[in-house]
Amino acid sequence: MGYDAHLSKVYVRRIEMEIGLTLRSELKDHQGGIRDIAVHESGRLFYVRTDQMMVLYDLASAAKLRGFYDSAGYDAAVFDTTGRMFLYQSAGRIHYWDLSVWQDRLVVPGEMVEFRDIDTYPKTGLRADGTDEGTIEVRRIVADSDDPPEFVLEGHQRYVECVRFHPSGRVLASGSADMTLRFWNLEARSQISSHKVHDDFVTALAFSPDGAVLISGDYSGVVRIWDFRIVG
Repeated sequence: MGYDAHLSKVYVRRIEMEIGLTLRSELKDHQGGIRDIAVHESGRLFYVRTDQMMVLYDLASAAKLRGFYDSAGYDAAVFDTTGRMFLYQSAGRIHYWDLSVWQDRLVVPGEMVEFRDIDTYPKTGLRADGTDEGTIEVRRIVADSDDPPEFVLEGHQRYVECVRFHPSGRVLASGSADMTLRFWNLEARSQISSHKVHDDFVTALAFSPDGAVLISGDYSGVVRIWDFRIVG
């Protein structure tokens, strides 16, 4: 039988990508480790939550807009889907903070659920789950958590504390107890780069809606704001 050489060739599309990460500012006045960070849909403000306090900041200037302090502590927070309210939980009560008048509008009994090591990206239908083994499992949003992942991203040396999709859907950011911040090319299913830019566990991440800013926080209470770009 004759041998057709061209059939043995395997064509692989190389998806080259680099990450631009430039420190813009640093915030250190937080009590306790950073538990969560989120940017408002307008891109104008963001919040930082620890167990003991929460702070609302202006994103452009990094100026503090409002601090929340309660001896009972804070368990969760989120901007609501309308963009008008900031919801936070303390001592078994949910506060609806009106961002237009900067005061509580409603306080009701209840509990909120907050995830840092899980994120979803509805446009691509993907969900990323960080694991205690240092891997990131990527599944379809509709898949059951017990279903095998579509693919696994490996590189962290300790458990994954937080994962966030870039608004473009092309890149996933992750933070870990190995004190690194890593970026992953979702199309190539591979690591783009690793950065040791914190001196403690990287515990929280958030992108601005336009994807041009990344905010990272660590267990020592340090928050860093980065100019972010994807090259390639």
